[in-house]
Amino acid sequence: MKGKTATNVLYYFLTACIVVGAVLVYKAWWDRYFRLRPELAVAEPVVIPIDVPLEGVLIWEEITVTSPVEGNISFPLGRGPVYCARGDLIAEVTATEGRRPVKAPSPGYFVAALDGSEGEWSYGSIWPGSSRLPEPGPLRFLEDGQKVSSGEFIGKFIPQPQSLRCVAYLERSALDWNPSKRGHIELKRSASDLPFRAEVRAVNDLGPTLKVYLTLPFFSAKEIVSRKVSYLLHVKDARGVLIPESAVTLRERKKVVFLVTGDRSVAVEVTGVPVSGRRFLVEKGLAPGDLVIASGSDAFEGEVMIW
Repeated sequence: MKGKTATNVLYYFLTACIVVGAVLVYKAWWDRYFRLRPELAVAEPVVIPIDVPLEGVLIWEEITVTSPVEGNISFPLGRGPVYCARGDLIAEVTATEGRRPVKAPSPGYFVAALDGSEGEWSYGSIWPGSSRLPEPGPLRFLEDGQKVSSGEFIGKFIPQPQSLRCVAYLERSALDWNPSKRGHIELKRSASDLPFRAEVRAVNDLGPTLKVYLTLPFFSAKEIVSRKVSYLLHVKDARGVLIPESAVTLRERKKVVFLVTGDRSVAVEVTGVPVSGRRFLVEKGLAPGDLVIASGSDAFEGEVMIW
């Protein structure tokens, strides 16, 4: 009886060994099959704009407008911002002795609002030093029919033409160049807009940060709504090829991809940056149309079968 039990144990043991061995052989074959037939990705040519957020403050010359008498005010051209010619009726105060007009002193923009920084917001107070840029208050509009006192501020007038100026800080690490060595930088209102040139009037080198004084090429009514502005600094148009971010792996502290040529894969060092959509922009190291292994962490140099 004991001999029969031992035979059964030996039988089942050998059967299990055969099954496990078969599974291991099959797995090894399967792993080799997929190692030789990795998923590939094609390097696609692309041009991607590299933009960096820029926060700044605007500077312009302005004149505060006051009421000539006590009474109820109205704004025939609207509360603005509105462009008007010299002599246009921008406000009218109804007093007991009649109506008193307020006219534009020159061509320019009128807005029936104040933000509290009038008379204090200037190049001389903003440009010197390295302190944070001031925060302007919100525009507070007067209402049609509102009662005002004699000499009370009823808005401001911004003569035209004049240059619209801007003071902003730039991180040196975000730039491929030094604005102090060129006469302009390129800005964009939004990512989808075309860049425009802003003249660099002055640069204050603060080490890792640059404080720049700019002249903008336009001065429209919408710039008057706030003294603070948000643009995108257009650093450059990065040209290269796009591949999946997963195709890039680190080998000896270098970024490499596995380039497939013929029936072999070769590790190639690349330079570039990750971009949106889990993709990687390769600026050097690959050419358009190159085939790379899509999963760099699982890849190896050697024979591959792509057909």
